Amino acid sequence: MVLSGGGARGAFQVGVYERLLNDSRFASGPVAISGTSAGAINAALIAAGRTPKEMLEFWHSIGDDPPATASARFFADAVQTLFSLLVQEGLRLLVPGRRWRHLLQRAKGHLPPRPGDFLAFVVEYILALRFDLVSEFLSGIKEPFLADTAALRKRLVDALGGETVPTDRVHLAINTVDAHSGHVVRFVTRATPLTRPPDYHIVDAISVDMIMASCAIPLLFPPVRIGPHLLWDGGLLVNTPLAPVVALGAEEIVPVLITEPAEPGGEPLAHFGRAVERTVDSLLENAYNVDRKLLLERNRLASLDPGSYRAVLLYEAVRPARDGLFNAGSYLYFDRKILDEMYAAGLRAAENWLEAGPRVDHLEEPSLSCATRRSQAFVTVRNSTVPQ
Repeated sequence: MVLSGGGARGAFQVGVYERLLNDSRFASGPVAISGTSAGAINAALIAAGRTPKEMLEFWHSIGDDPPATASARFFADAVQTLFSLLVQEGLRLLVPGRRWRHLLQRAKGHLPPRPGDFLAFVVEYILALRFDLVSEFLSGIKEPFLADTAALRKRLVDALGGETVPTDRVHLAINTVDAHSGHVVRFVTRATPLTRPPDYHIVDAISVDMIMASCAIPLLFPPVRIGPHLLWDGGLLVNTPLAPVVALGAEEIVPVLITEPAEPGGEPLAHFGRAVERTVDSLLENAYNVDRKLLLERNRLASLDPGSYRAVLLYEAVRPARDGLFNAGSYLYFDRKILDEMYAAGLRAAENWLEAGPRVDHLEEPSLSCATRRSQAFVTVRNSTVPQ
């Protein structure tokens, strides 16, 4: 099972997991789980033997009492830096010269003034003429994150029953990104010929800090130091990480995405929120499709040398229906009612997925027969061909 990141949308995955356990084909649960961010939390809870009910209770606790504290230092620095820059820029504008000419040129486009023109003019002035002010403002904020997550760490320790995840029955992979190098760093609980350094770090047990690192949304939450690495949310590069479960020995892969399928057609975006939603969803979708296509293309190459590869069946992803519930705000909206709706959406999505087959994923045209698609959906892996 591969669980993507998605903040509060992680409740959707709980519903999917519960429904799959009630199907005879998946009732024994996964043998390997790879997760990122919210998916890393769910992966750890599953590996620790928590039931779907217990998992949902964890997400409810997040909604009832969000375990993140806004950084007073961040906002104090922001206010102080902004005030200082406003004073400095105001003094500069008192001196007639080239700045005044540029200012008047930009002002012409906002005459006669309309509602919102003053703010638009200020933003345009900064973007067109003084973008260096943005750099000065950001450099003046010494805290590199908006909110502290120490309370979330404590809650994870309580939910997991300790500082590490017991994984006697499940192989677990947690995915992060090095904040300095930008490289993917994966922690896995099983050594195989494919889990090699530097991308893979073999550990006796996944720690809470590794999960926290995978959840550390850049700029919003603090990065986590583990060994020589300062780590961020793996969703930056590997939001739906397929490679680790292949490396850990899985024979069938069930990916669980938290993004809705794209709308058909080319209708204009209805509002700014929809534009934000599609931007974020597109980034997450692309991260999945890169790994997916690489796996399936390598499957095609397997037919050239079938004796040298191990076959892994890739199913089409379980994902929410397009019903408006999963909007731009739903990534970080932890209201209990919304979490319950996402959980219910997960139950429905898994039910539909099971009723549809489940279908094997493929790159071929739909006109191919089901038998052909199934035979071509085997992905091939060996030491030199695992997607990174």
